[in-house]
Amino acid sequence: MRFDRYDGRSDAGAVAQFQQDDAICKGEAAKAQAMAAPIHMGRSLADAMEAGMLEGQRNQALRQIMVGCMAARGYSMTVVTVQP
Repeated sequence: MRFDRYDGRSDAGAVAQFQQDDAICKGEAAKAQAMAAPIHMGRSLADAMEAGMLEGQRNQALRQIMVGCMAARGYSMTVVTVQP
């Protein structure tokens, strides 16, 4: 995931602002994660599968928090795919 400024700026001031905004938004996502209830794996395969699905949903919600926070600060998200 990569964030680009809506206004297209990439000067030193914009880079410094990005670092600050990125730290703030990562803090917001971390705060949400810390407040979330723990996910228990259980003892069976079905419990482990359910826990995996819940973990995926939680990760998606944390990504949405990060994207929304950065959007409020003037950034758009670009999905980056890594080729093997």
